[in-house]
Amino acid sequence: MKKMKLFIPFAFILLSANIIAQDVVVGDTSALSEGKAMELYNSGINQANSHNLNGAIESFTQAIELFPTFEKAYFNRGSVKFQLKDYKNAILDFDKAVEINPDSTNAHFLRGRSYYELGDSEAALKDFNRATEIDPTNADAYYYKGTIYFLDNKFKEAIAEYDNAIKNKPDYAYAFNDRGSAKKQLNDIKGAIKDYEKALMVDGKLSFVHNNLGSAYRANGEYELAIKSYSKALFLKEDYFIAYNNRGLAKLEKGDYKDAIKDFDETIMLNPKYAYAFNNRASAKYKLKDYEGAVADCDKAISLDKNYAAAYLNRGIAYEMLRKEDKACEDWNKAAELGLKNGKAFSQQICN
Repeated sequence: MKKMKLFIPFAFILLSANIIAQDVVVGDTSALSEGKAMELYNSGINQANSHNLNGAIESFTQAIELFPTFEKAYFNRGSVKFQLKDYKNAILDFDKAVEINPDSTNAHFLRGRSYYELGDSEAALKDFNRATEIDPTNADAYYYKGTIYFLDNKFKEAIAEYDNAIKNKPDYAYAFNDRGSAKKQLNDIKGAIKDYEKALMVDGKLSFVHNNLGSAYRANGEYELAIKSYSKALFLKEDYFIAYNNRGLAKLEKGDYKDAIKDFDETIMLNPKYAYAFNNRASAKYKLKDYEGAVADCDKAISLDKNYAAAYLNRGIAYEMLRKEDKACEDWNKAAELGLKNGKAFSQQICN
């Protein structure tokens, strides 16, 4: 199975400002320029809120031309560029905002998000750390630090950051979910279950949390509870092919092979390129002694992913039951070549 995907929320940040009435001395072009810049800035805010993002960028740009040290204009122009996934140019605007105001937690945070989206985790982490130094209550910055550590397989560090996020935002469903996933990676299944349940107490309509809870129950051998959780995920999201696949796995491990095949069928119907479902269905067919069917499904899985070691292993097992030892050995050796220890073990036991 693929590693669980994290779900990362993002709230659009806009810093608003109001036009301040002031007396302007005749000939004071600086004051006039700043006043016009404020008008353009507020226009940019309104355009951004109305989803006219390109118009907002133009207004913020005109404001900056009139008032070159307008920190909020740089920040909001960067925010809009971030929304447009123009991360490199967003960073340039956040750079300017930070240059003008080094203590801008919002600029550090969104610059970190931009670096993260560009795959520069080191720079992102640096900005998130700075954001929490400036504002120790910034739950989102802690959350994203946890995300970086999670994806770097530093699960203990991730949990510490999720703890901070939850401390500062007790109803942070995403942080509960991802902390549960980190605990599951450390084989703290009971801790993972508790966190997934807490996430659902905050928002019971998060289908991916129901799916994750199901996987924790399945890891704990509680198949009926797992099936119930996967079914809830599917009730909330009918095309959730991963939940179908996972429910099929729970049924497979429970010994309900025919119903497992039905779930793998649904998975494949929703995503015909999901190699894992073909391999899983092959396992169920093998249990029902449909060895030809198992070989066919492994064939399909391998055609979708030529480096799918488990599919080679399983096809070899099915070939052995069909008394095709040469093909079985070939597949087991391939599985071993791809790093699957069981492939080498099967080959040593049966093949010459």
